[in-house]
Amino acid sequence: MDALTGLRAERALDQEMREAFAAWCERGGGSLRAWRVACAVDCTFAVVAGTLDERAAEGVLGCSLHLDRPPAMYLSLEPNAAQGSSLLEAALGGRGAPDGVRLERRNGMLMLRVATERTPYAVVRDLIDLELLPAGLGCMVRLLSPIDLRTVAAIAADGLGAPISARDVLEARL
Repeated sequence: MDALTGLRAERALDQEMREAFAAWCERGGGSLRAWRVACAVDCTFAVVAGTLDERAAEGVLGCSLHLDRPPAMYLSLEPNAAQGSSLLEAALGGRGAPDGVRLERRNGMLMLRVATERTPYAVVRDLIDLELLPAGLGCMVRLLSPIDLRTVAAIAADGLGAPISARDVLEARL
């Protein structure tokens, strides 16, 4: 199985660019496995199988990139009050953040990167609740990036409280 690389392009890219990038990946012996544009944060997220030269990929896409090996999960956090943003920035940003978690403001939104092999999503979810619930605040959490089946299975297993295999995830079969 080819190694997977997560890619975050620093702008929203169109379908024509997706097709050109997929063709470029194939010429290099790899493949574009997933692509998702997140206009709210002006980014495009992708998962590529095979080797990936960051500089060459930047040239093809025409913007700067951030690579994650293995792919990280990116979320937008949308608290229902300004106080919630401050609480989340304090808990998930800077030196106090869990290992593999990085929070940044982008287009007025909070964008969270979670390296799930270092910090499970359940820990991040519980930390968000611990910060916001005592203050009576809520938060909309939206997935920005495509995520691999291993991560989907881990999140599902945590929610079910029982082990689950990636091959048992129904969405993968649709």
